Amino acid sequence: MSVAVIAHCDWSVDRKKRWMCVAVRRGTKWTLSAPGPVGETKGLIPRLRSRADTDAALLMGFDFPIGLPVGYSKRLSLVNFRSALEAFGAGRFARWFDVAEHRHDIAIDRPFYPMRPGGTQRRYLFDALGVESGRDLLRRCERATADRGDACMLFWTLGGNQVGKAAITGWREIIIPNLPDLTLWPFDGKLHELTQPRATVVAETYPGDVYGQLGIPRRPVWSKR
Repeated sequence: MSVAVIAHCDWSVDRKKRWMCVAVRRGTKWTLSAPGPVGETKGLIPRLRSRADTDAALLMGFDFPIGLPVGYSKRLSLVNFRSALEAFGAGRFARWFDVAEHRHDIAIDRPFYPMRPGGTQRRYLFDALGVESGRDLLRRCERATADRGDACMLFWTLGGNQVGKAAITGWREIIIPNLPDLTLWPFDGKLHELTQPRATVVAETYPGDVYGQLGIPRRPVWSKR
């Protein structure tokens, strides 16, 4: 695995609240910068790549969801996650990114709900997407932390974490516009295989899972807030 630059972006729906740390390799040493604003996302990849003095890979991590729940994916006629990204926003999936305002607007082709609080129920989402419970709309990484209360469903757009809306903005601003030039871990292969010269690798970071692996208790001791 050959990586020249590693960047981690703490994502937010609000562009002013997006922060990033960057580590740059020079020879065998790494230099880690202080956190700074992500800035304009359209030019983010070229800006990060310009920090490297070699052709080694750029590895980017984002804490918005990258991937789909199995329970939902089984209902789509799409081969894999990359083909899903290529389809979302056009044709049958033209309104996929439009958050449903009312329960009757929710559909397999328009799964995000609700637009705003008031008169909403998660059961409306479950029924419209043909699943039994919220667990069916959790991805594998989210199920690992569900018992601690850290997990949030991708398609539910209320709550302080804003997981659903963060995914919408992240996919539309970062992944989809650059998809032909990106490799997605783990969907496109193993990490050591993807980090080839000049490659740009995007991965999701999942802090809740890392806390558990490090043995750091979350509740009732402390919260990330």
